Amino acid sequence: MSRRDPALFAAVFAVGVAARLIPLGRSPLPYNTDGFVFASGAERALAADAVALTGPTAPAADQYLFVSLAAVVSELTGVAPLYVLQGLVACLGVVPALVAVAYVRPLLSDLPRASRRGAAAFVGVGLALDGPYLFRTMSVNGEVLGLAVLFPFALALHRAVQTERPAWIAATVALAATLPVVHNLTALVAGLVATVLVALSLARRPTARRVAAGAVGVAGFWALTVGYYELVALPKAGAVTASLGLFVAWIVVVVALARWIDTATPTVQRVVPLAPFAAGAAVFALNAVAPVFPGTATSSPRLLALAGPLVCLLGLAALGAPRLATRRGLAVFAVVVAPLAAVGFAFTGGSTPLYQDLALRASTFLHPGALVAVSVALAVLRRRRPALGRFAVAVAVVALVASAALPFAGLGTIPFEPVTEPAEFDAVTVADDRAPDGWATDAHLALVADNYRSSGATAAPVAAWLRGDTGPPDCPTLARDSWTTVGAPTAVEPHRISRQRYEEWLMNGSVVYASGGADGLALRWADGACSGGVSP
Repeated sequence: MSRRDPALFAAVFAVGVAARLIPLGRSPLPYNTDGFVFASGAERALAADAVALTGPTAPAADQYLFVSLAAVVSELTGVAPLYVLQGLVACLGVVPALVAVAYVRPLLSDLPRASRRGAAAFVGVGLALDGPYLFRTMSVNGEVLGLAVLFPFALALHRAVQTERPAWIAATVALAATLPVVHNLTALVAGLVATVLVALSLARRPTARRVAAGAVGVAGFWALTVGYYELVALPKAGAVTASLGLFVAWIVVVVALARWIDTATPTVQRVVPLAPFAAGAAVFALNAVAPVFPGTATSSPRLLALAGPLVCLLGLAALGAPRLATRRGLAVFAVVVAPLAAVGFAFTGGSTPLYQDLALRASTFLHPGALVAVSVALAVLRRRRPALGRFAVAVAVVALVASAALPFAGLGTIPFEPVTEPAEFDAVTVADDRAPDGWATDAHLALVADNYRSSGATAAPVAAWLRGDTGPPDCPTLARDSWTTVGAPTAVEPHRISRQRYEEWLMNGSVVYASGGADGLALRWADGACSGGVSP
């Protein structure tokens, strides 16, 4: 490591953390509603001085580690879990960027030091600004911890199969053992990465001992993961276990594809990756016309405008693919290729929102490796064709900077609202206290209440009313002025009500709680019982 490298790592860390702390400028609460699940779990752990492993207060089977980590950080800092989670996630979310910085330099060993450092800086800052990836890694979710474990796992596994040193093998085993309890999708993607990476490594240098050890290691990880989730009956694992044969078939296809690319000519290595990249871009564009998964949201024009320019990076990533398909780049190559099995499985396994969620979340794991490929391609272009290289860098920077606005673009861009204002959280608490038998509100506030308290909040009556399917809810209802402007968030699109109808509805009822501010909230009382679940 050169003398200046610590400054580079520090700069990437600072930029990455700062980007993920931006939501604190609007609210000190977790950026997304999932954060309230972990805040509640950490609070219970601190109150009991232990994390419950069974019973109604126990976290989900793949949330123990994140809940425990949140509780420990809260205890050490003296900051309540509700207010410590965003900072914790900001630090975890930058870990893959630091690993990518370490990986990109050996892939450019034939270029001058300045080119290597420039590529390392680009991939680190790029992962801080990449809009879809930033959105996922600033959201308070076990997936962020999963990403922070997965990429060191890939690094350790790569070193283990290359060097066969006990230290690297031990590090790989230790990280692998934690993955099932870190996050369910991360464990699945880690299994895919391990399968592809080990298969390619063994195909390059096959011996009976290596084949046996690799097969035992990969099979052991899959057995541990599947066995654990079957033992605890994790509901989210059902998407895979329900079509296990199809999932295995996708693994075989992706391993075969990876091996073909690995042994192909550089021209083929550049051209072939364009096919899945182009397919992904086509699906994204098609979803703007009609939902690819029925009953889900379409891609809004604003989302297309912010994320669409990132398509140009896919072409650059394909140009950098030959550098990944090398002995030094094999781990990054596996990280890019392996998640395609999960994405392909999601598109062929079913047409429900569950599979859409799997496809979207699995694609998140592609970003770090893809940006490594982009940074490599840009460095080579700048060295060999300076004018074209400078233009490509400018295009890539503009695309990344434009996409960075995506997590903050509001309901007109994504179909749900991630930020919870303190006044909204206070109103949810009041509604829960005054109407413990059930109350209605929009999807965002209902999720906050249910995730934090497992309350009786429901979004179904409000969504049905604002769609025009029924009359106003005949039960306690927490309403917001923003229903008349940006609309009430739902799983598909915001539903609006005119200012006049909204104010008439409030005035014709009994308002037992009201808050001021830019987005006033009011709890309108009615004695009827709410019906429906949290989701609209």
